[in-house]
Amino acid sequence: MFDKGRSMRDLTMIWLCAAVSAALGIALDMRRLKVNRVGLSAPGWAVVCVCAGAFAVVAYLILRRRVWRKLIDAAWRFVGDSSYAIDVRRERLHALWHCGLIGEAAFRACTRTLDAQHRSTVN
Repeated sequence: MFDKGRSMRDLTMIWLCAAVSAALGIALDMRRLKVNRVGLSAPGWAVVCVCAGAFAVVAYLILRRRVWRKLIDAAWRFVGDSSYAIDVRRERLHALWHCGLIGEAAFRACTRTLDAQHRSTVN
């Protein structure tokens, strides 16, 4: 027969597993980006994931896009604009990466942009 108590327990476990998976994914993504917060800190996102379940990921992804743009803009402010030699800018970018101030994804994005700028000035 249908056991209402058991099905609620099963749904609660499914909800908690999804929430823990979402919180873990968010925390790992924040670590990969080398940021302390994307709107909230990692423990804050864990609480939101427990309350909202996997739906919290949608909010995280919206906020993550803004943080990504701010991170790239901050890297470019340090690296400098086209008035600096490309080698100087590349060294500054490497310094940011080696010091752990930007993650590998941001480093690769900035490197691709530098390479594209270099190709356009050479041609």
